[in-house]
Amino acid sequence: MTPKGTAGAQLDLTRYVHILFIAGGAVAAYLAYNIIHNIWVHFSPDPSFPLLFALSLAAGGGLAFYFWHHEQTRQLAQEVVGELSRVTWPTRPELGAATVVVIVTSIVMAIVLGLFDFLWSWLTTVIY
Repeated sequence: MTPKGTAGAQLDLTRYVHILFIAGGAVAAYLAYNIIHNIWVHFSPDPSFPLLFALSLAAGGGLAFYFWHHEQTRQLAQEVVGELSRVTWPTRPELGAATVVVIVTSIVMAIVLGLFDFLWSWLTTVIY
């Protein structure tokens, strides 16, 4: 991996932005295929798979191409990837310790809420 602050580091970040736009285009193509297929079935009993596939690929590719050439969107995606590269991710022991804390806290709070529920139900049966 190249050190931060070099042109290679910028290329690494740009690679992630490219992957992001390609994945977004693939998701858009999948959604377009499902939408076009659902509409097409109402008008034709036999949907043409190659035509639907081509239309969905064109829609997904066109959407990815539009957002890639939209300067503000591309700049925002590069800033997001840059910020994510500066995040310090927890180590496995830190993650395990934090998970144990969450589980223990959840169990303690469940017990406290259960006791409050028991107390209020007993109190309402005594009063009413």
